[in-house]
Amino acid sequence: MTNETLKVLLDLYAYHQAWKIAERINRLPSETQFLLEMLKERRELNVAYLFKHENELRQIEERYQLHLLSNAYEEELLANYIMDLEAKVKNADIIDFVRAVSPILYRLFLRLAQQKVPELTQFIHDTKSDQYDSWKFNEMARSDNPFIQAFVAERRDSKVTSKSLADLIEVTDFSRSIKDTVAQLRQLEKAVRNPLAHLIKPFDEEELHRTTKFSSQIFLEKIIYLAQQLGVVYETKEFYYDKVNEIIKSQLLPEV
Repeated sequence: MTNETLKVLLDLYAYHQAWKIAERINRLPSETQFLLEMLKERRELNVAYLFKHENELRQIEERYQLHLLSNAYEEELLANYIMDLEAKVKNADIIDFVRAVSPILYRLFLRLAQQKVPELTQFIHDTKSDQYDSWKFNEMARSDNPFIQAFVAERRDSKVTSKSLADLIEVTDFSRSIKDTVAQLRQLEKAVRNPLAHLIKPFDEEELHRTTKFSSQIFLEKIIYLAQQLGVVYETKEFYYDKVNEIIKSQLLPEV
């Protein structure tokens, strides 16, 4: 019965609960316990755990001919955020999915903007609090970066948000495809803000489509596209968690 419970939890990507069960019964192979803990840490967005145990991961990669850690630290953070989004889509957790979109969009837009304005953080005042960071317009006005000049040529809100970052990206020389994807994602984020804030009625896949004209899967695909433009390695043919789940299931010992 324990194995069946673990399999159900794996299929739901409920790795914290699965890991707690594995820890309690204490009869699973050490590699299985390690993989469960690794997945638990991923779902908790603790990418540092993977780099701390990189040697163990590389050994498992070689043994099973798959990739468990495919990016440098910053890119792996983005990949991990996207894995979390994909798990939410597969579990039909649409409310949680949409709520998790804004942080990843901000990170993606910031990284994109930094490709054209490497010194971008010099123009941002970090409030080191829950408040929005703000633009240092006086310093930006003295910049010789043409994209910064184009950005400050129009009146802007002082807050650094996904909207203002999208506006900055629009005045760069990124391809039209990237700019359009950024604009679409920003519009989608804006469209779901009010329904989520009030939640007068259930917010499911149907409501998401009615509100934005997009499905969660298309939403996710656009996010993955932007991440890949930033050099993030993200597997789209087979979901990361599903691949590792199959390894874990194959290692579950027969119950007596």
